[in-house]
Parts: sequence; structure tokens; C-alpha cells
Amino acid sequence: MGEVTDQIVEVVLKALAGGVFVLAFAALAEMLTPKRLAGVFSAAPSVALASLIVTAGIAGVSDVLASALGMQIGAVGFTLYCLIAVPLLRRWGAWWGALAALSVWGVAVAAGYALAPQGLLGVRATAVPAPLPRPAASELSPPPARLS
Repeated sequence: MGEVTDQIVEVVLKALAGGVFVLAFAALAEMLTPKRLAGVFSAAPSVALASLIVTAGIAGVSDVLASALGMQIGAVGFTLYCLIAVPLLRRWGAWWGALAALSVWGVAVAAGYALAPQGLLGVRATAVPAPLPRPAASELSPPPARLS
């Protein structure tokens, strides 16, 4: 029961943080000119940033690395989808064009995960650098004496 509660709390925190970031990015987009650049700051970047912050606080850096890798692969796939969708929609219509573009996205994302450093499982926790070892108290030199 505790694990389910932790997952619910994590989802709620991500939703709240995402909402705050969406509002902040929307305010930033309102100040931009020309308005066609405002879409760069729409919901996806702000929700992704909020999700990474909450994940860092709850699960740690290794999960953030894995999530960020997945976001990067998804962004590449989505970019390819956007580039290929318009010509396919014009050529084959809404249903077949969208299905073909979605297939391109799926292939790109599957290839990205297959080529990512650790394969389909993402980044292993051992990919996070270990903290530097601290010397034992007996190995520390005494502070220098003051000359006064």
C-alpha cells in the first residue's frame, strides 16, 4: 500500500509543478514577439521540466537521467513526425497520412531506444558518478596555527 501511495503523491506533485511551470511559460510566451515563437514555450517543455524536478526530489539523479534520455529520444521522434506529417496528409489524407507519420515516429523512437547507451532500459543507476571519497578524520592535517 505504501508504494501505491508514493506513486500517487509523485503524480500529484508532478501535476502541480507542471501547472505552475505551464503558467510561468505562458506568461513568458505572452511577452514574446512575434507570437509564432510563443509555441516554443507551450506545455511540453514546462511539464517536462516540472517532471524532472519532481523526479529528482523523489527518485534521485539516476531516474532523472533515464527520464531525460527518454525525453530526448521522444523529441527527435516528434520532430520527425512533424516534418513528415504535412506531406503525408496532403498525399494520403487525414487517416492514412496520420497513421504513416505515426509509424515514422514509432520507428524513430524504437531506433533511438535501441541505439541509446544501455539499450531499451535507459540509463543504469551506475551511470551516475559516485561522490568523491572523503578522507578519514585521522588523515586530515590540523589547521595551521595563527601567528598573532
